Amino acid sequence: MTYDKQGLINMFDWGGLLDINVLLQDAFKVPNLQTGCMEPLISALTDEEEEQFKNMLRRMHTVFQRAKELDIRVMVDAEQTYFQPAISRLTLEMMKKYNTEKAIVFNTYQCYLKEAHRNLVDDLEQANRQDFFFGAKLVRGAYMEQA
Repeated sequence: MTYDKQGLINMFDWGGLLDINVLLQDAFKVPNLQTGCMEPLISALTDEEEEQFKNMLRRMHTVFQRAKELDIRVMVDAEQTYFQPAISRLTLEMMKKYNTEKAIVFNTYQCYLKEAHRNLVDDLEQANRQDFFFGAKLVRGAYMEQA
């Protein structure tokens, strides 16, 4: 668990997502209400899938670090709505790391989706609470049949 400067408690330390030395199955643990022991939330990932995730993180860090050095912006978008929650979470964590002086990393909000407004407000509030610059790209919904 973590908390921010306003005392809001988060069940998961999402920052652990960015650590390539931590397996996803070790990063996400929840308490078993019967035993009180912490148990993995994700246990079905293969070694190959864990390595693919680490490779993705390495690539994202490389792109964002270079973008910060060159003072250019990076817009992140999952393209398919079913990937968006995971990509949005990773992107928000990358914002915390790279958007310390200005917005370099931008998340995409697909405004044709019902949850877009709530997600945007929640993420903006988190940026304010955790003191990083928020970057957003708004999409009106050219692919509405996929929603």
